[in-house]
Amino acid sequence: MNSKFDFQVIKHLRKRSNLTLEKLSKAAGLTYPTVATIENNKSAPSLKTLDALAGALGMSASQLLSLAEKRISVRRNSQPAEKIVREQSNKGMQFCRVADFNAAKIIRVSAEKNATIHSMELHKDVYELVYVLSGVVELDLNGSKHLLEADQSMLFDAALNHSYIQIEQGEFFTVHISKKTEVLAGVLSEPQDASG
Repeated sequence: MNSKFDFQVIKHLRKRSNLTLEKLSKAAGLTYPTVATIENNKSAPSLKTLDALAGALGMSASQLLSLAEKRISVRRNSQPAEKIVREQSNKGMQFCRVADFNAAKIIRVSAEKNATIHSMELHKDVYELVYVLSGVVELDLNGSKHLLEADQSMLFDAALNHSYIQIEQGEFFTVHISKKTEVLAGVLSEPQDASG
C-alpha cells in the first residue's frame, strides 16, 4: 500500500495500552484480520473503521489519523537573530540565535548579567514558552514581573508586550508556537499550579 499514512502507529498504540490484537479487534467491533491488515499497512481503513479503532484506543479519529500521517524530520541550523531582526528598537539580539521552522521558532539566549532581551518583531500570532537552563531571568509580561530560575518555565500569549532581563548570567530557550496549534490553547486555559 503506497500511502501518505503509516497505520503501524496503531500497533504501537495498542502495545502501549497493553492490548493484544484480539482485544483491540473486539473492543473496536472489528475482525482480527481487518485490524491486522491495517496495522501492517496492507490496507487503509474506511472512516468508520478508523473511528472504531480510535475509540477503542481512547482518542478521536482525527487524532489517530494525525498520528498515522507520515512525517519527515526537519533539521535547521540556527542563525544569529541580528540577521533576522531589522528594527532598531529591539534589544539584546546579539545574545540570541534562532532556528525557524515556519509554525515554530526556537530561540537560544546566552546572556550576561543585566542584559535586556526584547524583540516583538520575532513574533507573529504565537504562544511563547520560555525554559531557563541556567542563571536567573526576569520576565516582564505586560508590566507583571516573574523571576524564573534554572528548570523553571512559563507559557504565555506572545502578543502581550514582554521582555527578559538576565538577572544572573545564564542561558534560556524560548519556543514560539503558532496559535493554530490547538493543544496549547487548552494548556493556557488550565488552572495555574501553586508555584506559577
